[in-house]
Amino acid sequence: MNLEYIELNLEWTSELDIYDLKKFILSKLFRYGDPLRWAITSVKSKSDAKIQIISVEAVIIMNKDQLE
Repeated sequence: MNLEYIELNLEWTSELDIYDLKKFILSKLFRYGDPLRWAITSVKSKSDAKIQIISVEAVIIMNKDQLE
């Protein structure tokens, strides 16, 4: 196993409810491995008010097969 630090910028559209945001973020993180710790570090609005950019930093546990 290995720990990896990643940063993601995710588009949060107005269709995604605030109560589903955690599930949305975790689904993106699980593509890289098993999230050990993660945090939203910033939220910025795009010029289109219906989209916000969420910056997420995470430490991911990666199995050996994910490293290859």
